[in-house]
Amino acid sequence: MKDLIFSPSEFAFGYSACKRCYYDLKIDNLRVSTPFPSIFSKLDRLQKEFYHEKSTDILNANIEPGKIKTDYAKLQKSEILKDKKNRSFSLRGKIDAYVDHDGFFSIIDFKVTDIDEQKIELYKTQLLSYAVMFEKPNEKGLKLSPIKNLGIFCFEPNKIQSIDNNPSFDMKTQYYPIQRDDEYLLNFITEIIDFLEGPKPDFDKNCALCNLKKSKF
Repeated sequence: MKDLIFSPSEFAFGYSACKRCYYDLKIDNLRVSTPFPSIFSKLDRLQKEFYHEKSTDILNANIEPGKIKTDYAKLQKSEILKDKKNRSFSLRGKIDAYVDHDGFFSIIDFKVTDIDEQKIELYKTQLLSYAVMFEKPNEKGLKLSPIKNLGIFCFEPNKIQSIDNNPSFDMKTQYYPIQRDDEYLLNFITEIIDFLEGPKPDFDKNCALCNLKKSKF
């Protein structure tokens, strides 16, 4: 098998979504590119501009004092890692923000989504991967160590209000901490590699992309 590179963001909406589409992506490099709505890119930029260099007090979360940094825009790649069966893989992706606590670090991911505690489980592997990427970067990456805290900071549009006769979105926010658990991540990635080394799964009748593949190929 070719060297495996995992993007942390692919775990929630790739492997955990449709197994056949994920297999096609990782083994056969069969992908369908869909344009990312520009409005979300703009929201991402505005969030980062607003929170950069702010104190963690602004998060209204139970997190140690520190300064939020959102200006690290490089694609980060880990060193070569090993799963539970000694198979090689690496992690590659970008983060939204980290916090410098003057002695240790936190990583935070911004999510425009419904405020829901179940999001912790949905994004758990993504944040755990970020921690490993930055504690064990390759020779070109930024090293942050130790990483003590992980969390998602959710933004949910609440209402439109008028400020100086201009409409303005009021956003509800909620920080959800994610417990560091490297063993959980390693077991999860071992499970994925086991899956990718197995037979190609059948099309999923509940997946629109699978149905499209069946009709076209």
